[in-house]
Amino acid sequence: MQALRTITIAAALAAVPCSAQDPVWSPDVAGIVYNHCASCHHDGGIGPFSLMSYTDVVSHGIVVAEAVQTRHMPPWPADPDYRHFAHENVLTQAEIDAVVDWVSFGAPVGNLLLEPDPPVFLPSGSLLDTIDFQVAIPPYTLQYNTDEYRWFVIENPFPTTIYVNAIEVFSGLDAVVHHTDISYDNTGSSLANDLQDPLPGFNGNTGSPTYSFYMNAWQPGGNVVRYPPQWGIAVPPDADFVIEIHYGPGAQGQIDSTVMNLEFVTGGGVRPVSVGWLLNTSNMTDGPLEIPANTVQTFHQELMVTATTSFVSICPHMHHVGVSYKVWFEYAGDTVPLIDIPHWDFHWQRYYTFQQVQVIPAGAVIKSEAVYDNTIFNPDNPHTPPQDMYNGSTTDSEMFLCYFIWANYQPGDEHIVMDSTLFVTAPEQFPSDDALVVFPNPTDGMVHIAPPPDMAGSFELRVMDAGGRVVLSSTPRMAGNELVLREDLSELPRGVYLLEMWNGTRRWMERVVRW
Repeated sequence: MQALRTITIAAALAAVPCSAQDPVWSPDVAGIVYNHCASCHHDGGIGPFSLMSYTDVVSHGIVVAEAVQTRHMPPWPADPDYRHFAHENVLTQAEIDAVVDWVSFGAPVGNLLLEPDPPVFLPSGSLLDTIDFQVAIPPYTLQYNTDEYRWFVIENPFPTTIYVNAIEVFSGLDAVVHHTDISYDNTGSSLANDLQDPLPGFNGNTGSPTYSFYMNAWQPGGNVVRYPPQWGIAVPPDADFVIEIHYGPGAQGQIDSTVMNLEFVTGGGVRPVSVGWLLNTSNMTDGPLEIPANTVQTFHQELMVTATTSFVSICPHMHHVGVSYKVWFEYAGDTVPLIDIPHWDFHWQRYYTFQQVQVIPAGAVIKSEAVYDNTIFNPDNPHTPPQDMYNGSTTDSEMFLCYFIWANYQPGDEHIVMDSTLFVTAPEQFPSDDALVVFPNPTDGMVHIAPPPDMAGSFELRVMDAGGRVVLSSTPRMAGNELVLREDLSELPRGVYLLEMWNGTRRWMERVVRW
């Protein structure tokens, strides 16, 4: 790959000719920036500057090129070669080369008639479709230079039960906040503590919070947490929202104004969602979590799944001495990867959502391996010289946790797709003896289906959308000399669908694109 030439954009525009095959803003680079950068770099977003136009990107061209060339941006610590996730934000080498070369060659504009439309965000900068309620803490001035825990209580204004389908956090002090949790308390005790404390919120000197239900967590670099359609967390009308914020050391006098945006799901039959750290120090197989100074230590966790469970997202958590974290599960002699973060970065922690709801059967064992580097060679080590490290909640201690979002399994959960753009790379979860042949695929309507040659008799034919809902079904009968069936998809909206044939003992599936 051509090395980045650190020349000014203005000089490059005047002095560097470009050939017909060189990348241009429109349409080459614009699409890369809008698809991979704009979600953070827009007005009100978490990025330090906007990248929503040609002018924006040219103004920060050298910074952008260096960030993508070193793979510092876009941030995606999870290894895509181990497991793909929904809305995966990883640049290909060709995309990196295009951005770097475009800057090096003077940022040529290209044909603006071919420029893709930039994405549209809410005026607040939110990535949600709608903000149904904003849980905002009153401005709070940090009181200590050591780690500080504080709880803020926001009264629930809704007279009936609400169902939270998505949660988004905007931290008021990105460089200081260690984590932000949201729960609800339907006892009123947390609110009483808040009212008793003269400052906004309360700390342990006033009392302890009550968590009737733990809703979610945010760590630095966190993203929108979203559940499948018609899944959500029920918040009763008498419950108060409780926000726990852990501030790191050295921030006395700074003012925080963290907000959480909530998006609701309406209608009946909302599936209950659970959130929690299923992997923790209690299920370590080689604990306790102790990392002596000047050592590198490896630890493991194991958890037996006692009931078949549908997992939506996963979020490993360590502090500054952690360097890698891998999670997988084993069942019936098979190993299924869940996540691998080979280069841990405390500043980029997020919930990784499975492309397809990951069903883990009863009897499976979830396992993990994490490595901690408590030496001078770890640039993120909070202690110089290194000191013995132990399990603890403060920033200069360590943790070994993995959060999950899950629901009790229901038949069909394995068909629910959270992001169809990368669906073809999701691990196979279905028993499939032989492949169906579906053509044309993609299709604008009619598809022809060639079943396996030994299939005969009656069976069920179903077509499911990306949410796992059955949108077409029939019960045709297959004679031994029939080679091809037909199915009309012309009435379906454009998108990715799953075609399933089931004869009671065997199942065949194929993905179909309706365009």
